[in-house]
Amino acid sequence: MTAPLLRNSLKLSTAAFITAAVALWTERIEFVWYPLVAVVVVTDDSDDQTLKAASSRVLGTAMGGLITFIVHTIVQGWPGVLLSLLLMIPVLRYFGWSGGLATGGLLSVMFLMIPSYTRLDWAYVFNRGLDTVVGCIIAILVGLLFWPWGAYQELRAADRDLRQRLAAQLQCYCHWLDGQGQRPAPLLVAPLSSALQRIEQIVAKERAGARSGKLHRSGWPRRLLLWQHTHFHWIAWELMLSELPDGVVQQAPLIHSSIQAMHQELQQGQGAAPPASMGQWRTMAMQRNLPVLATLAIAQEQQPLHGSVRALARSLPC
Repeated sequence: MTAPLLRNSLKLSTAAFITAAVALWTERIEFVWYPLVAVVVVTDDSDDQTLKAASSRVLGTAMGGLITFIVHTIVQGWPGVLLSLLLMIPVLRYFGWSGGLATGGLLSVMFLMIPSYTRLDWAYVFNRGLDTVVGCIIAILVGLLFWPWGAYQELRAADRDLRQRLAAQLQCYCHWLDGQGQRPAPLLVAPLSSALQRIEQIVAKERAGARSGKLHRSGWPRRLLLWQHTHFHWIAWELMLSELPDGVVQQAPLIHSSIQAMHQELQQGQGAAPPASMGQWRTMAMQRNLPVLATLAIAQEQQPLHGSVRALARSLPC
């Protein structure tokens, strides 16, 4: 079980337990599934735990109940639910309460489940809406108090994981080229892609939330682009490098120097030699009687890879 999945599971179970306890203690919540369903929805989508996001969910839920009541006095059944949802979306967006759309929509559907529409009066709407709001508040408080969302800590952890994997592999290449070990096998793509995907998910979530300005100021969107570029060229570079015989790689000093420079950048964050030009690669291939096309193909990937690694070493997000 991954850390985010474990965190959400603990949040959900704790919030559901507290909600059920509050319902039993107060003895005023007639239908417990209203706050429990709200707990499930909010816990599943409660990573943005700012005060603005919390108020958006609560006020959006209350507005959803009000719209549903007004519509159901005019139109009943599933057409009424459809009409209430069509009205709810623009209204909540207008007030900036889009976070409450999920629970507000659930209120509309659950109001349809009552035995008789004559019971859908102001008292019923107020009580059921209040029950749902209680579930929203408990889910948000549980997340804030026990498992706060550390977006930038997770970003730094995924970034560190990628850097350590690439640096360790480059060190293995350096040892092999220095005659101190065996030739390393290419890195598995899945762990690299998983760490990169985690960065993409967090950046996308922060960009869509209330803290998008802080995200852009932190520099993580640019660093994500650099990692995407590095990931693409690394996979292609290692694949091409693995197809070259040992003797060809060991006789190419530009490959060795570039690997050492990238390792120095990733491991120590120190400035190193810039990537060699295509003319230097062509000259090296001709002087050492190396396969020109294969050498230039390696250069086509190693050159942008080296440049991306240099940019990553100089990019310092908050």
